[in-house]
Amino acid sequence: MLKQELADVHAKIETLEAEREEIYRDSRVDEAEHPRLAEITQELEVLWDLRRRIEAAMSAGLDALPVPPPANPHEMIG
Repeated sequence: MLKQELADVHAKIETLEAEREEIYRDSRVDEAEHPRLAEITQELEVLWDLRRRIEAAMSAGLDALPVPPPANPHEMIG
């Protein structure tokens, strides 16, 4: 289960990284691209956190995440 989850997360990260590269391809970000770039950055933060959680669980020999990630980590305080 975690192996497939990790593969899915990795695929999403690669897709978002490619989209971000496309935005930066012309060496400038225009007004229309700023909101999407911010969304990509937030999504990548969440996905990288999830990837680390999955890898840690797998290293510990678990087949599920012991503590699920927060629903919206950007609303957390601390």
